[in-house]
Amino acid sequence: MTIRRFTSARPGRVILGCALAAALSACGGGGSGTSSQTSAATSGATTPAAVPLTSTADGPAISTQPAAQTVSVGQRAFFSVAANGATAYQWYKNGVAISGATSSTYEAPAAASGDSGASFAVAVSNGTGTTASTSATLTLNPAADGSPPASFWGNTASVPAATQVMTVEFLNQTNGKFPNSQIFWQISGTSASGAPVNEFHSIADAPTYDMPGINSARMYFYIAPNINVATQTPTSYYDFIEFNLGRANASVPWNFNGDTTRVDAFGIKLAIRLQCADGTDVVRGEDYGTFLEDRSITFQKYQAEVPAEFQSTATQFAPYRIIEPGTASNFQTGGANASYFANYIDTVWAANGIDTSIVPKPTPFLSFANGSLPDLIAAVERHVADKPGTFKSDGTLVDPNFWSTVPSSSFYAASPANYYAQFWHTHGIANLAYGFSYDDVGSYSSDVSCNSPSRLLVAIGW
Repeated sequence: MTIRRFTSARPGRVILGCALAAALSACGGGGSGTSSQTSAATSGATTPAAVPLTSTADGPAISTQPAAQTVSVGQRAFFSVAANGATAYQWYKNGVAISGATSSTYEAPAAASGDSGASFAVAVSNGTGTTASTSATLTLNPAADGSPPASFWGNTASVPAATQVMTVEFLNQTNGKFPNSQIFWQISGTSASGAPVNEFHSIADAPTYDMPGINSARMYFYIAPNINVATQTPTSYYDFIEFNLGRANASVPWNFNGDTTRVDAFGIKLAIRLQCADGTDVVRGEDYGTFLEDRSITFQKYQAEVPAEFQSTATQFAPYRIIEPGTASNFQTGGANASYFANYIDTVWAANGIDTSIVPKPTPFLSFANGSLPDLIAAVERHVADKPGTFKSDGTLVDPNFWSTVPSSSFYAASPANYYAQFWHTHGIANLAYGFSYDDVGSYSSDVSCNSPSRLLVAIGW
């Protein structure tokens, strides 16, 4: 059984200053824009630098050094620096200046196998002196799908066996940022036997949970100073997974079906590992490189990879949440980008002869009156709905095998598209994520399932 995700009721680039012309020969970006765009700053070409990678007297003090990055082949590493009073920047790769990389951030081109171990540094100047940063190393994840190493999950053999249905273990993967006493988990509901379920603990007090069967539940996770302020508000650090743990009757095995989800927002990093008696051992969620980086880098990387219209999704509730576009005020009716999808929707309806009396055109942001058209909704979100003859007049597919004929590389290839969702796919294990309500269409979601589940490991990151 697949759990359908629907967003909750909708309520309601950072462009960095150019370097001084006297200090640098060019003022370029740090690789901003969607992944299909390439600027001089991310081309990898090199030219002589105006700011040498050396430190001199009176250079600006660097408060935040570039941090190491771990990516999979094809992903783009992101580096940033903070230096009070800096007016000019020049990034270097392996000691050679990178043409156009003259802002406080730099997003490298898609990583290739030969990039493993490359070092990146930046020289910052205030017009009086220069300071060279420390070097940050680019590491390639040996797992092509971006999954973490076995050590990330600890000793799974030591997880206590369940006396009810399955054991859930909670793992602090905040890279030492928070102690176990400041990471909390919560679940409420009714068990399959009818007993109330109401658990709320820190992972210091309860690192595991012997879970009964429970239908259509959410398990929440919080990072907070204490349990009293572990809340679900736009200015709290929280997130959740969704799952169903049930069976039709006592003669059949228990079945687990669940996922990590970004349908509503990104709050904190989550990854899950499901292990079952039938041999299932599968991981989903944010990829290993995303777990290793600080959330400030994740926010900056997001803003570097999505176009201007989506910048607000990372700023409206920063630093707590990156919200789905429908929650962002600029995409709502009357907002600056309320008509973002309008022309494309007109094209899709006209190209396919979709009858508006049967399928009204969606209102901002892609709010469909008929929510039972998963293929149409997914195709519009991914920008693959405009080819004539794809849909019937009632909004259903002409070819039921459509998704097996359309490569995922064609998704989000042109604007308009849901670039919020694209980001979570790009940085999700196996490029799978729940970025919108019907992201499971074509089997591209983070959904996992099995019979006879034995344990679920949940990693909580910062």
